[in-house]
Amino acid sequence: MAGQLKEGGLFEFFTACLQDLYNAEKKFVKCAAALSIAAYTVELQTALLSQSQESEKHIERLEQVFKHLTLVPGEGKCKIIELLSDKSADIVKTVETGTALRDTAIIYAVQLIGHYKIACYGSLISLLEEIEEDNAQVLLERCLSDEKHADTQLTQLAILVINPAAKRESV
Repeated sequence: MAGQLKEGGLFEFFTACLQDLYNAEKKFVKCAAALSIAAYTVELQTALLSQSQESEKHIERLEQVFKHLTLVPGEGKCKIIELLSDKSADIVKTVETGTALRDTAIIYAVQLIGHYKIACYGSLISLLEEIEEDNAQVLLERCLSDEKHADTQLTQLAILVINPAAKRESV
């Protein structure tokens, strides 16, 4: 069964999605690092740098998946991440520098990208179940777990620190 799927459309579809995710992670490394510079609070700066480093690990894992499946990662662009990164930049530009409100906007933008990546990892994992590639699946499950953890951390940072400070600024 796995051989038939690899020859058919499902494996090709999986490969295209994997390539998009690989390119998304590469773009996010730069995006998160840039947003960490724009962040006001040290907590958010630290969280974003951590997410950038985590994405570098994801890139390594994705390269392992490509290698395991005897595929070569390309240098294309993920159009969705390009759009979300541009949206992130626009959001940040519209909010005053050095404010908690800007950090709120940064968290919003980063979570938009993070939720896209969570959806991608989840979908690719389900496709790997059909393709019967357990080793690749384990690598993607680690990345998915990391993404969910990062999302939870950002949400907690927003609830406990950033959003209350932004509210105080607005009064």
